[in-house]
Amino acid sequence: MLRAAINHVQFAARGRAAMSRRWGIHVLFVILGGILASVGLELFLVPNQIVVGGMTGITALLSHVTEMRIGLLLFVFNVPFIFLAYRHIRMEFTLMTLLGLFIFSLSAIILHPVPALIENSLSAALCGGVCLGLGIGLVVRFGGTLDTLEMNERYLSTSRGLGSPENLIMIMNCMILTAAGFIFGWKQAMYSIIAYLLAFEMIHVSIRGLFPYRTLCIVSACGEEIEREVQRRFGKIDEPLELEVSNNSGPPEMGTKRLLEQTFGTPQFLIYTVHFLDVWRIKGLIRNIDPQASIAVGVGRPSQQSHSEKRNPQKIG
Repeated sequence: MLRAAINHVQFAARGRAAMSRRWGIHVLFVILGGILASVGLELFLVPNQIVVGGMTGITALLSHVTEMRIGLLLFVFNVPFIFLAYRHIRMEFTLMTLLGLFIFSLSAIILHPVPALIENSLSAALCGGVCLGLGIGLVVRFGGTLDTLEMNERYLSTSRGLGSPENLIMIMNCMILTAAGFIFGWKQAMYSIIAYLLAFEMIHVSIRGLFPYRTLCIVSACGEEIEREVQRRFGKIDEPLELEVSNNSGPPEMGTKRLLEQTFGTPQFLIYTVHFLDVWRIKGLIRNIDPQASIAVGVGRPSQQSHSEKRNPQKIG
């Protein structure tokens, strides 16, 4: 009994120590991400009148119009959206987001008097986009976010079609970049587009790492047609795998397999490994054939994701 109690206490202590280390690592990288994002914003983008999308772009435009510190506006405009989505997100996510925003805003205020490191607009767009994207990506990877407007689109919007979260974000970012063109000139707007696209890609690099390959898992009733089109455009291809889904849970009319068949028809499960530059081409091809197809994208090859994978997908491209 005594030995069991001692083991239980030791196990609980190790668990608390591991949790503390995990929290410490997350906090450290969230702070680092906030500082890196503020460097990209205050030392490269804002001094050269380059604007990106999201809440960061909105606050940059308002800062220019009102002549207020962008760091102050970042915190004032983002915090209400955190409370707006409070019931839809975890406490850990909320705390990491508040910490990231506080560091982001404070660092931006501290760096505001520092002159721009680069005065060439193209170079500033490249360097600023990289720093801002890597900073935001680090915060997202370790449990928070620096763009609460996009967070609310993701958690609060339940509509589809034109009003879906992805389309609303795209329309909003187009409006921000258009407004930047009217305020700063269309030449700066072009640099803003470059910075925005680069920051977007750097966010994905921070989250997914530097693996050049992605694994696409597709569930579709048009598996044979997708196979033929991919083979015609990209060459080698694996045979489609028939999706096997357990139907033991619940009554027959509510089984998982029946639900999938109602959604996809007779579904097939396809796994491809593609270069990250080909992901959008493959997804576009699949969407043109079957708009209802379910597509999941993983990092690296299946062998890098799991040692239990029995079937190696065919590399495309």
